[in-house]
Amino acid sequence: MSWYQKISMDQGFQDVIVGIEPTGHYWLNLAHFLKEKQVKYGVVNPLHVMKSKELDDNSPTKNDIKDAKVIAQLVKDGRYAVPSLPKGIYAELREAMKIREHLTTGCASTCP
Repeated sequence: MSWYQKISMDQGFQDVIVGIEPTGHYWLNLAHFLKEKQVKYGVVNPLHVMKSKELDDNSPTKNDIKDAKVIAQLVKDGRYAVPSLPKGIYAELREAMKIREHLTTGCASTCP
């Protein structure tokens, strides 16, 4: 039994959903890890996190504790999405498309 399963059982929770704010590419490793471990997870829109932060204390200040509380509240309220994480050839194709887009938009601004 993992630590989060023990806590959820001690607290009487039926289910656990890990909330992730997808900033940059850093969240992908966590999402793949959670998927491999069959842990439910969801991503919250970073814009929603920013806007929701101000509702509690009328301050847009940013810190990890405040962000975690806001993300947890958004997940609790069902304001999250479950991302599609492609595997194999589909993951490679997605990465190739990102590289192509980067090259074509970068070239468009610098090429004659």
